[in-house]
Amino acid sequence: MRVAVIQLAYTDSEPMGARIERVASLVESQKGADLVVLPELWSAGGFDYPAWNEKAQSVEGPVARALSEAAANVGAFVHAGSIIEKPGEKGPEGRGLWNTSLMFDRDGDLVGTYRKIHRFGFGNGEPKLLEAGEEVIVLDLALGDRAGGAVAAEVAADDGAVCDPANPEACVEASQSEWAMGAELAGVNLDGDMSTSSEVDDAAAASVADDAREGASAPDGHVKVGLSTCYDLRFPELYRKQVDAGAQVFVIPAAWPAARIAAWRTLLQARAIENQVFVIACNTAGTHAGTEMGGNSAIVSPTGEVLAEAGRGERTITLDIDLDDVAATREAFPVLSDRRL
Repeated sequence: MRVAVIQLAYTDSEPMGARIERVASLVESQKGADLVVLPELWSAGGFDYPAWNEKAQSVEGPVARALSEAAANVGAFVHAGSIIEKPGEKGPEGRGLWNTSLMFDRDGDLVGTYRKIHRFGFGNGEPKLLEAGEEVIVLDLALGDRAGGAVAAEVAADDGAVCDPANPEACVEASQSEWAMGAELAGVNLDGDMSTSSEVDDAAAASVADDAREGASAPDGHVKVGLSTCYDLRFPELYRKQVDAGAQVFVIPAAWPAARIAAWRTLLQARAIENQVFVIACNTAGTHAGTEMGGNSAIVSPTGEVLAEAGRGERTITLDIDLDDVAATREAFPVLSDRRL
């Protein structure tokens, strides 16, 4: 499966309409990708709390329309990051706004949404302004024929530079990162329809937990992708529920600030290692609302190896991952079968 992670940089001066148009163009430029991922709240501004109500929209609003068209044009599944969703009705807390991720298929159809469960702000920010999501979401992606091939790992920077994984030292220098890049993986071509699974009830979780603990993967020709957003990363129990629902890949859009980027790096690897999954994490770059973003979007293997990482500026990671590595890792080191709780 070829993954393109677009680490977007933006400032307060860029109008939302212009940003949506620019991002749609970036998505459409990812020819050959099977899955394209964008960061959290890139249209509304991750820390631009005062503007959220004004920039809120439905799951059929301007962002959804633009990214639906882009997904169809590029022929890829597109995780559109997240929007401030305003569906028109109030939630349990009377606020009526959610931080909601959108997933589109190759035809541009909206095939999954996820409302962020853990709200960041310690009583302010998200907890004060937004409703909390309640559902654990794992999407079932139907795959086409599997095709082998050498890894294609590169980081395209905003200045056009490309990071060659065959030269890790150059990659580290180009991305201003302490992490190494590159691994020899085979490619997987992703094709077909996508279906969603909503909140994992206790009975279903208990049933699929046995399969996860034994290192089982999704049915042949499918991959299961767990969705979460930014601050969710600090809550490992969410990801355990996703694994119990069969997740092989975690997709995590974020607006994670530079001040806490060391935690971001550590937690991405921890979630990959403890659950033996691929982690695809797309962070924000640049500075908006007075907050410097941390960048360092990354793709992490089921063993915790950082396969590609984006540094601090606006960059795009492109990497082929071999989904069979999930089952192989779980078989070689069956830690999930030793769970007691």
